[in-house]
Amino acid sequence: MKVRNVLGIGLLAAFLSPLASAEVDQHKSAPHSHAHTSATDTHKKVKPKHHGKTRAEVRQELIEAQRNGIVPTNDVNYPPNERTIERNKARYAAFERHNASK
Repeated sequence: MKVRNVLGIGLLAAFLSPLASAEVDQHKSAPHSHAHTSATDTHKKVKPKHHGKTRAEVRQELIEAQRNGIVPTNDVNYPPNERTIERNKARYAAFERHNASK
């Protein structure tokens, strides 16, 4: 168990360290002349970064995965086999029928 945790932490650190250095490099290369800029000028120049999917998109994908029987699954049966997918589809359909009757 400890080996798996240490390995997981090591992989996470290896994955995140390039991202952290990229952030630092971006801040180093940015010009620092703030003498003639006002608060409204900087607001116009700042553009939000697109950080992936919206909450609604992720929710819709999760609903589709549940409908297709892919979620939930466990570590032993990953990726889920046909039997698990069929069982999950049946569970999802029963859940939907139960919620529709309320």
